[in-house]
Amino acid sequence: MKKLVLIAVLLVIFSCKNDDNDPCNPAVDFTSLEMEYGCIDTEYQTDINLSNDFVVIKSQTQFNTLVTGNCQPTIDFSKYNLIIGKQSLPSGNDSIDYTIVKDCDSNDIEMNVTFNQNSTTEAPNLTFHALIPTLQNNQNVLVSIHIN
Repeated sequence: MKKLVLIAVLLVIFSCKNDDNDPCNPAVDFTSLEMEYGCIDTEYQTDINLSNDFVVIKSQTQFNTLVTGNCQPTIDFSKYNLIIGKQSLPSGNDSIDYTIVKDCDSNDIEMNVTFNQNSTTEAPNLTFHALIPTLQNNQNVLVSIHIN
């Protein structure tokens, strides 16, 4: 009987470890330039001089200096920071998915960007971005790119 209880407890502990709603890595609410400021097609129409990299923009001056394109909103940087980057892709792209969590051990923000590809021969260099709540002092951002 003791072995059965021990096995049950271990199963519960290990099955919860990979839970998507992990309280130690809570989801971060985020938005986009499209949702907040009405920008259109930012993957292609917004540009930043990067290659397979990203930057965190924390001021309007920094945004105006680094970001070009047909949508140049006045961003509320007292509320948001902008994570923005570029990624070269081997084929066409159908969509981009984002998951953003806060690591409770390090307090860092972890952003997973998934590019959902198609079989066209176009090999774009796309802009990805997210508006996240203003970062705290010494809080880092880690971005992981996934190409499907």
